[in-house]
Amino acid sequence: MLKITLDHIIELLEHEKYEELKEKINQLHPGDAAQIINELPAEYQVKVFSYLSPEIASDVINDLHDELREDVLESIQQNRLVEIIDEMDSDEATDIAAELADHQLKDVLQKIDKEDSDEIKQLLVYDEDTAGGIMQKEIIAVNKEMNRAEMIDHIRAIYDDVEKLYYIFVTDKENKLIGILEVSKLLLCHDEMKAVDIMDEDVISAPVGMDQEEVARIFRKYDIYILPVVDKENHLLGRITVDDIIDVIDDEASEDVYKMVGLENEDKVFTSPLSSVKKRLPWLTLNLFTALLVSSVVGIFEGTIARLSFLAVLMPIVAGLGGNSGTQTLTVITRGIALGELTLHNTYRAIVKEITVGIINGLLIGSVAMLIAYLLKGNIILGAVLGISMVCNMFIAGLVGSSIPVVMKTLKIDPALASSVIITMLTDIGGFATFLGLATLML
Repeated sequence: MLKITLDHIIELLEHEKYEELKEKINQLHPGDAAQIINELPAEYQVKVFSYLSPEIASDVINDLHDELREDVLESIQQNRLVEIIDEMDSDEATDIAAELADHQLKDVLQKIDKEDSDEIKQLLVYDEDTAGGIMQKEIIAVNKEMNRAEMIDHIRAIYDDVEKLYYIFVTDKENKLIGILEVSKLLLCHDEMKAVDIMDEDVISAPVGMDQEEVARIFRKYDIYILPVVDKENHLLGRITVDDIIDVIDDEASEDVYKMVGLENEDKVFTSPLSSVKKRLPWLTLNLFTALLVSSVVGIFEGTIARLSFLAVLMPIVAGLGGNSGTQTLTVITRGIALGELTLHNTYRAIVKEITVGIINGLLIGSVAMLIAYLLKGNIILGAVLGISMVCNMFIAGLVGSSIPVVMKTLKIDPALASSVIITMLTDIGGFATFLGLATLML
C-alpha cells in the first residue's frame, strides 16, 4: 500500500498538482486517507475529500472528525452523496443518513436503490445506541432444508453485498433464527448434507432493543466475531460485526470519561469556543453551587481558623487526598458496572472492600501527615487532628465513591454522570467538617 506523508499532500495542494493528488490519495488505505484529511489545515480538508472516489469516500467519511464530517455533508453535491451512500453498508449508510437535514435525507432516499432506501428507513427507526441501531441488514441466511450445493449457489448470488463472511445464519420457513453455520463446515461437508444437519443450534443472538453496551459484553464474554439480531419472535433482522463493537467500546469509554468531568461527547479538541462554552457552563455552574455549599461548612469554623491560622495551610491536604481517593474508588466501581462485574449479589462485598481500602490508606497516609504536622509545628495534638481527619475522610471517600454510582445505576441514571461532582463535594464537606471540628474540640 502506497504511503504518502501529510507534508507531501500539502505540497501537492500548494503547487496545484490536483491530478497527481487525486491519484495518490485514492491509492491510500481508507484509514490512512481519513487520518491525513483530519490532520490537514481546515482550508484543504473538504477539497481533498472531494478528490476521493465514491468507493474510498464511503470508507473514509465515517472516520472523519465530527465537525469535519458536518462540513462535508453541508458542502457535498447531492449526486455525489448518493454515489457514496450506495457504496456503504446499511449500518454506516444509516449513520450518515441520521446526520442529514430532513429535506436532504428525503432527496437521497428517493435517488438511491429502493432496497437500500428501505433498509435505511428500517434502521433509522431504532435508537442509535441499541443493537438495532448498530446492526447491518446485509446478511447471508439459508433455509434449514437447503443442501450444500443450494447453499453455495445462494452465497454466490449475494456474496458481493456481504462483507466479513464468517458464519451463515440458518432460519426456518418463517425466517426465525434456529442455528448458525461456520463457512469452514460448509466447505468440508458432503453434498447431500443439509443446513440443519451441520448447523450449531446453540446460537447466541441479541434482541433488537438491547443496549449497545450489553451487546459489547456479549462479544467480550463469548469471544465472537458476528452476532445476529432478532426481534421478540426470534425473526432474523440483521447482524453486528466485531468492527462495529470496537467503535462502540471506543464511544462508550469516551462517553464515560466525558461524563465524569461534566462534558458531552460532542465537545472535541477543535469544537468552536462558543459551542464548548455552552456545553461546559451548566456543569461549572453546578460546580459553583456545590463549592458554595462546601465553603459554608468552612464558614462555620471561621473563628477556629482565625485563632489557628495554620489550619488553613493543612485544609487543602485533607480535602485533596479525600477527593483523589474518592475519584479512584469511583473509577473502579464505575468501570466494574460498565464491564458487568458488579451484580446484585456482589455489590455489598465491593463496597466493603473499597471502604476497607479507604481506611487502610487513611491510616497509612494519616500517620505520615501526622508526623509532618508535628515536625512543622511541634504540636502532637495538631498532628493527631490531621491524622484522624485523614482516616475519617478516606473512609467517607471509600463509602461515597463506591455507593453513589451503585445508587445511580439502581435509579437508572448513568453512574458516570454527576458522580464525580457529588463525591468531591461530599469528601470536601466531610474532610473540612472532621478536620475543623476536631481542631475546635482538641485545640
